[in-house]
Amino acid sequence: MRDAPRRRYLRFERAFLASGPTVPLAGQSVDDIGGAAPGEVVEDAAILVVGNRIAAVGPAPAIPVPPGAEVIEHPGATALPGLVDAHVHLMIRRGESFIDLCRTHDDHQLLVRSAAHARQMLEAGVTTARDCGSRGTFLQALRDGIAQRLLPGPRLLTCGAPITSTGGHLWSCGGEVDTAAEARTLARRLLRDGADFIKVMATGGRMTPGTSPGRAQFDEAELRAIVDDAHRLGRPVAAHVLGTEGMAHAIRAGVDTLEHGNWLDADGSAVAFDEPLAREMAVRGQFRNMATNPSRTLAELPRNAALDANLRRDLAEHHERWHWFRRGLELGVPSFYSTDAIVGQWDGESPDMAWLTILIAERSGLPVPLVLRMATAVPAAALGLGQDLGTLAPGRVADILVVRGDPLTHPRALRAVESVYRDGDRVA
Repeated sequence: MRDAPRRRYLRFERAFLASGPTVPLAGQSVDDIGGAAPGEVVEDAAILVVGNRIAAVGPAPAIPVPPGAEVIEHPGATALPGLVDAHVHLMIRRGESFIDLCRTHDDHQLLVRSAAHARQMLEAGVTTARDCGSRGTFLQALRDGIAQRLLPGPRLLTCGAPITSTGGHLWSCGGEVDTAAEARTLARRLLRDGADFIKVMATGGRMTPGTSPGRAQFDEAELRAIVDDAHRLGRPVAAHVLGTEGMAHAIRAGVDTLEHGNWLDADGSAVAFDEPLAREMAVRGQFRNMATNPSRTLAELPRNAALDANLRRDLAEHHERWHWFRRGLELGVPSFYSTDAIVGQWDGESPDMAWLTILIAERSGLPVPLVLRMATAVPAAALGLGQDLGTLAPGRVADILVVRGDPLTHPRALRAVESVYRDGDRVA
């Protein structure tokens, strides 16, 4: 006879359920977006976990403690879904380049440092992460080791080498192709080797000398060859896109998520926002992921702190990025954000989602409940995991972040991590 599943009864002062995601309709204002489906908050909350799933959630008086359940009290704390960082690069640290790193480190060294970074992310409250480009297959080994509970870390999705043109962005990871046939073959090989999704570099990038962030690296037909094969084999496609030209090709080729999506002109020096293209993206239901590293200094400063000229310039750049992000939301583009994690931003700590969430919650003008949903429910849906992750609801996997205080009124509470539960187990 099989053992009965373990039962945990978790009690908090409040729980943020992160209801959603909701895709706003065209023409709504940002305030309407925030009010369309506010994340429900339960006071004097309890969560009953049976095995690795949430069995019940709501006010504690309405959820009795089952006989034999382990009771865990978190007084003065808030429970929210585990954070989802849907664009990370576990193998690289701040101040390094992919080209130099791939020359100086073998896969064994990259695996060890990636494992350390994964542990740091988990301890910061990230329970699911998607690595958007590495070398070889060592991250599949890390993913499987985490899934088998041999190593601590977030639930991990991996793509291996990103598909790029010869000499294109992140060519040093080994995924260079030049024709639709070559791209299709490489996509099939990556999926054969265990990739969870395909990543393609639809434009150049700032970290690779000789590439142009504003210009496309593949035409629509070449991207469609990649997308068609990946979708045929049941895997999604994420496209790195900085320029509007590459965004148009990626959208019409049918990619699932557009990473960055900065709407840059051909020179890569100014915004060339294309409203009809954004509306097309909304109709297709393609997600925009604003993957971006925050300024450490700006993120750490209190909202009302005085800023010097450099920080004012930093903030102005963020505000422009957030302006176009909000405009996409107003037009109905399903959107979220992630860290594009370059580890080492915080002196050896993972550049966790908490700091980026705090910066956006305090300075972007977006409602805090929406900001929290875009760190939980929305990316979970974008990754195809919305039925299991991103919300605290019966039937969902018990990925729970517990913080001291209330992040809805004081977003910096996200840095006061008390406990992290992944798959129902307390892991930090």
